[in-house]
Amino acid sequence: MMKQMKQKLLGIVFAAAFLLFQPAVLLAAGEETTDARLEGYLNSVTFPASSSALTWLIWAVLAAIGIGVMFKNARRTHLD
Repeated sequence: MMKQMKQKLLGIVFAAAFLLFQPAVLLAAGEETTDARLEGYLNSVTFPASSSALTWLIWAVLAAIGIGVMFKNARRTHLD
């Protein structure tokens, strides 16, 4: 009984160590920077500079939803 518990605990420890040290092994493998979006294209492909417009748009939509809820009639029923 005790031997099975030790083996199970040892297996869990090894599995956790394997999962926790995976990023370290991958980072130590090397720094090859290949942009997968450019695979198969000529070198003339460029991407525009990133902007935060989409983030602002999402915040505006969420704000409109939040403000819209404040003006909802609390006495309204589902029968209206």
